[in-house]
Amino acid sequence: MSQKKTERLLNLLIALLHTERGISRDRLLRDVYGWAKGAERDRETVERQFERDKADLRALGAEISERQGYEREDSAAPASLYRIDPRLFRLPELEFTPQERSLLALAGLACQGALAAAPARAALRRLEAAGALPDSPPSLVQPRVRIGDPRYAILADAASRRAEIRFHYYATSTGREEERRVQPWGLGQRYGQWYLVGYDTARGAARVFRLSRIRGRIVLGAERSFDPAPAGAVHDQLEELVAMPAQSARLRIAEGRALELRMAWNQLPDAEAPEGWDVGEYAYQDVSVAADYLAGFGDALIVEAPAELAEAVVRRLEGALEALGTTGAAPVTSGPLARRTTTSEDRLSRIVDLVPFLIQGPVRVAEAASRYGITPRALIQELSVLEFSGPTDLGGWQDFIEVQVNDGVVSLANAPDLAKPRRLSIEEALSLQLGLQTLLPMASEDEQPAIRSLAAKVSAATLKGMGSIPEVDLKSEPQRNAELVPVLRAAVAEGQTLWLDYLNPTKDERTERLVNPLGLRSDGDRWYVDAYCHRVEERRVFRVDRIVSLKPAEPVPLPGDFEALPAQQMVEPRDTDIVAVLRLAPEALWVEHEYAAEDGIDLEDGSRRVGVRVSDPDWLPRFLAQFGGSVALEGPDRAVAASRAWLSRALDTARSR
Repeated sequence: MSQKKTERLLNLLIALLHTERGISRDRLLRDVYGWAKGAERDRETVERQFERDKADLRALGAEISERQGYEREDSAAPASLYRIDPRLFRLPELEFTPQERSLLALAGLACQGALAAAPARAALRRLEAAGALPDSPPSLVQPRVRIGDPRYAILADAASRRAEIRFHYYATSTGREEERRVQPWGLGQRYGQWYLVGYDTARGAARVFRLSRIRGRIVLGAERSFDPAPAGAVHDQLEELVAMPAQSARLRIAEGRALELRMAWNQLPDAEAPEGWDVGEYAYQDVSVAADYLAGFGDALIVEAPAELAEAVVRRLEGALEALGTTGAAPVTSGPLARRTTTSEDRLSRIVDLVPFLIQGPVRVAEAASRYGITPRALIQELSVLEFSGPTDLGGWQDFIEVQVNDGVVSLANAPDLAKPRRLSIEEALSLQLGLQTLLPMASEDEQPAIRSLAAKVSAATLKGMGSIPEVDLKSEPQRNAELVPVLRAAVAEGQTLWLDYLNPTKDERTERLVNPLGLRSDGDRWYVDAYCHRVEERRVFRVDRIVSLKPAEPVPLPGDFEALPAQQMVEPRDTDIVAVLRLAPEALWVEHEYAAEDGIDLEDGSRRVGVRVSDPDWLPRFLAQFGGSVALEGPDRAVAASRAWLSRALDTARSR
């Protein structure tokens, strides 16, 4: 990284923010670049450097204006004057109620996974410096939205830029990959899946594309190449997807098995069925989504009709069995691992965000470093850049920022041009908007107006202001037991003890649990209660839609040595876990983020090999069946053998219809 370049970029930013009239190119070359007539470097070289630096500042969110005018009232000739309007660079003056501050903190915490969490954290740090976050920690009721598909960020950016895109898409209706040209309008979530909504130029109509079926590279065209989508277009298209006519499947389920599926079907007691089987009807809308789900029940299930769905389940089981235990392509070869470097642009971005935080008062170096994810030593290096920065007057006198570090405490002064936080990027604002949408299912009537108000304020805090964020529509499916969410929320707040009749689908059994609810959270379109389970004397996580029933119980205190704080992970690792080695095809790369996989290795065919911690190996074949071979289990050997036996039984049963 180049400290000299970081200093130059920072001084250029300060110079352009400090001037009200505008600053001439000659002055910038003199004050920021140290160029003067007769200098060793020719002017053309320095001007090229200036143009590159302007592009770097624009990437930071600084809109640099250029006009012809007089730098001073007594100037003899007009010149090109450059300026950054502070009102377009800094966060606008926004007032937040205490309720809005708490909801905003929850919204920021809702985004999980590297693709959404980092932008959300950056946005929260900036809004906190503007006084938008509460002093107290957020509620133990925390919704989550997980974005694991790497295509999400690319598509959201294309939608915000109104750039037409090209990609290959696997159409389940034809079983072929076809190239699509799309004007992206926005994104949304339905059925637990992410979708792109846009105008398909070849078909001349709006279309919805499932992100997991997009293949290969997404090619972006020119910006501002199409008009904005009609208001609410993304929501309307996704609602049409949900409103597809419901279909009915006739299923045969083994007696006493597939207990989870039995909660969602309508048994036909008078229907003829072979001994040991029950017959009933199952309502679904999307064949692909239904086949993914039903394949996970293995030999406990036979799809009698329609043939389309039965064949889709068979294909998934065949694909999973064929891929099982295979080794896949060779790892991508590379030279020695390069040392990770921080670019001057990264440093500039971090420094600009640090100043509003540090200028509010003395802060411990360790605290500031932890807050921004760097070491104390790196923080001191950033402060050394600030010491050589500040505006320069017409006479060439530079007024430096004052930095003091004493006994591990840093104080900052004389930095008025950087004292206020900068505006949010589209990606940062989008992450907060997603978080706000996850709050709606658990929000009370008086909280819902505050959430809508916050959404407008977040939009206004972006670089382009109100209306610049592409539409993203997040809506969970109506879930079984949705009415239990407020009941469990109250139990968490009041410290109640509950009896649960709970279904474990992996073991296909129901058990009674005495629990103390500790926190309530959602992940994707599912709600979970984090609780201390007195039956196993450990913390456990229970899916709300698998609670058969619950009732209040006599209060039972938590063990004295138990720390009643919410778990940081949905499932905590245990010593008895196994690490399943999975190979993810390109269309299943999102699994790596969704299931917190480790040690990812790129393979030559575009797939990745990852490790996933698994507490119950019986879960693995159910999981693999739903992917039809796009997720392959490579090891350990015992898990491969057990999965092969499970999948073989399931396939024989599915074919016997």
